[in-house]
Amino acid sequence: MKISIVIPIYNLENYISATLDSVFAQTYTDIEVIAVDDGSTDETPSILDAYAESEPRLKVIHKLNEGVSKARLTGIKAASGEYIGFVDGDDKIDPDMYERLILNAVRYRADISHCGYRRLNPDGTVSYYYNTGDVIVQNNEQGLYDLLEGAKIEPGLWNKIFRASLFSNVTDNPEMDFSLKNNEDLLMNYFLFKSSEKSVFEDFCPYQYIVRSNSASKGAVSVNKLSDPIKAAKKIYYDIDNNQKLKKSAARLYGIKLVNAAAYGGKKNSEIAFAIKSARKELKSFLPQYIKNSPGKVSTIKTVFAAYLPGLYSAIHTVYLSRRK
Repeated sequence: MKISIVIPIYNLENYISATLDSVFAQTYTDIEVIAVDDGSTDETPSILDAYAESEPRLKVIHKLNEGVSKARLTGIKAASGEYIGFVDGDDKIDPDMYERLILNAVRYRADISHCGYRRLNPDGTVSYYYNTGDVIVQNNEQGLYDLLEGAKIEPGLWNKIFRASLFSNVTDNPEMDFSLKNNEDLLMNYFLFKSSEKSVFEDFCPYQYIVRSNSASKGAVSVNKLSDPIKAAKKIYYDIDNNQKLKKSAARLYGIKLVNAAAYGGKKNSEIAFAIKSARKELKSFLPQYIKNSPGKVSTIKTVFAAYLPGLYSAIHTVYLSRRK
């Protein structure tokens, strides 16, 4: 079965060749790679075009800059494989990643096959998530629960392959917000896992998530970094109706995103200050529902504390994180 691998790319001239080399070094060879150049202004477009001249499995799409979600959507619509996977344009993957994922998908007749990953830190250390070797078969409810809890399923898209037919619940879904720049992968994962009957998780770590000192995830806090995670979690929470187990997990997730924004104590401009104020108001409004679906007494106390004393909560949390490190 063919796997279509979508790579959204924006201004990655220093990294994209290494990424492509790792993808085309896969032991599973029935792949097509769709590199979506999202309006890059550096040498990325010419690098991609030159690579495509020598690699027939590479399809390059150049488009105007609209963000990573729209770039992925463009790649999804161009995909012809039975399964679709994603790789970020500045990461790398081990040679056996897709072979093991597709073998598990076939063996367990799974709509989604996923794995762990390892994080390569700027200081040269490597963190594994989680490399236990466990193999877990998940039905629809368990897959969604594990995704929302975040213990076994990384909310990113890049360590998974999805049956292509699942994407109709994303591309044709008015609740899938393609304008999001942060946590858009969590929201897409939610709708994909919601559509799946079975998923399989093998906890090996072939995906190399490379954290650089100048990476976007370490950049200055923006309005999107504060508000987009709330929008994604809110959509998930209100999409779940009658499953109390999933509702509790979604409430916890929504509460965490609200607390992160409401208790933000870093540098602020007027837009960020407004986003924080809005998050605090929304957190107070959500508290009755959060308490109703509370995942625990300690989480409830912390959330109430963050809603009404966000400055003090932020200071205490900063000290806690410092000691934990």
